[in-house]
Amino acid sequence: MLLALNPSADLAKLVQSGDMRRLVRALPRYDDVQLAAQLDNLEAAEQDAVLQHLPGERRPQVLSHMRYEVAAKIIERLAPQEAAGLLDNLESDDAADILGRIDEDKLRQILARFDAADAHALEELLAYPEHSAGGIMSPSFFAVHQDVTIAEATRLIQTAEELPQHVQYVYVVDEHDRLVGVIGLRDLVLSKPDQPIHSVMATELVTVTADTDQEKVAECASRYDLVAIPVVDDQRRLLGVVTIDDIVDVLREEATEDILRMAGAGDMLIDAREFGASFRARVPWLGAAAFGGLLVASSLQGYEDALRSMPALALFMPVVAGMGGNVGTQSSTIVVRGLAVGYVETTRIGRLVLREVALGASLGMIYGIAIALVSPLLGTTGGDPLGLGLTITLGTMGSMVIAAAVGTFVPLIMHRLNIDPAIATGPFVTTAVDILGLLLYFWLATVLLSVTALPP
Repeated sequence: MLLALNPSADLAKLVQSGDMRRLVRALPRYDDVQLAAQLDNLEAAEQDAVLQHLPGERRPQVLSHMRYEVAAKIIERLAPQEAAGLLDNLESDDAADILGRIDEDKLRQILARFDAADAHALEELLAYPEHSAGGIMSPSFFAVHQDVTIAEATRLIQTAEELPQHVQYVYVVDEHDRLVGVIGLRDLVLSKPDQPIHSVMATELVTVTADTDQEKVAECASRYDLVAIPVVDDQRRLLGVVTIDDIVDVLREEATEDILRMAGAGDMLIDAREFGASFRARVPWLGAAAFGGLLVASSLQGYEDALRSMPALALFMPVVAGMGGNVGTQSSTIVVRGLAVGYVETTRIGRLVLREVALGASLGMIYGIAIALVSPLLGTTGGDPLGLGLTITLGTMGSMVIAAAVGTFVPLIMHRLNIDPAIATGPFVTTAVDILGLLLYFWLATVLLSVTALPP
């Protein structure tokens, strides 16, 4: 059955209109994923109204497809018994991801409404760090002993009371429950029934430990084209499996986090919806930018006489700084993203730096000459049009070279210091490029235009 990606009915408008009968009739037109996407962007009262009119059997599935931060806020508004009943129908890893984002008191109240075994399983998952493999793994997996045959393994799958939601692989363990191999369902079906499973299983395994960072897990899955990664302890005993749905969530979450940090706008999109959270996230970065601007102004002290003798220099300061800033952002973005996906290797940075600097020089020369040729049209030639043009050309070129070098080096240095390099594209790069680029620009003016300058 084909489903429209953008149903014509808009839930927000239906809820705001107060016509609940139309809302109830519209809900079946949305699948669970579409409905979750709509709920993610509604106000709290609107979310509650939609869920109240949604059939009970659909609520857990819709909740599981929502952003965990938003789903957690919905759970916090429910009575503990109702919240536990809703979460009990979710996969344990999804339930743990939601519960890990709610208030501690509310968490205890909800867990108290679960069966003892289920509560214990959730508490074990919640004990792992939030952004680790243990924090996102599912404890549900299918494993067989290494001595069974293909026919026996197939029969075990067919007669299992309950299979995990995502079963892509059958894991093979020894008598000590240590992971020794894995076989995909396709290979299982195509193998001869009387073959022992250890003769056809893959023994070169890609595994992670419970404390592995989730970004490393997603990178590993992407590099090896895996749809699930087993999580093992120090004895190689299976603890759980990180499945493709969680891997995709991690990739999206990490990419979003990098983009927001690069813009100095926080870590999560959910923060952007709350004034207080957004304010707290932006204040330090804007403060750093303001401080950087003051440093730029301070570094240019002493060039007032140069500006008085050649006012045209001031007109091209934004151009020189802006071109450098853009190149710095481009270089740092490439490095940050390259580090995140494993495209940039810190052991071979010389070629990367050389390439970015060469790009900055080449682009700087092209645009510097173009800007210098256009400058006479603005009536800003002054007494030495050739000198001014050469100053603009070399200043733009130098600013872009500096920007490329700074934009490449700063993220790499931060990565070496185990600091998230995404923050390097903010005030650090911008301030450094503005100071160095404009100092070079004015120094060139003092040399090529013979304008006077006091010591800065």
